[in-house]
Amino acid sequence: MKNKRVIILLRIFIAVCFFGILTSTHASEGKPVASVVNDSFDFGSKFEGLDVIHDYIIKNTGSADLEIQSVKAG
Repeated sequence: MKNKRVIILLRIFIAVCFFGILTSTHASEGKPVASVVNDSFDFGSKFEGLDVIHDYIIKNTGSADLEIQSVKAG
């Protein structure tokens, strides 16, 4: 009976330690930082009705994953 209690306590201790390792690893990830290489572009004079395309490069310079959920024209 005593061995059974020791094993249960040992399992609880291991679970708590494992949970602590997971949360401390997640907290040390840092934050994402979105950096735009060229944040402006001169489209110049264009005829009405023509499509004008320009690619903006967004780079994550932070230390965590950057998740872009939506993009809107300003």
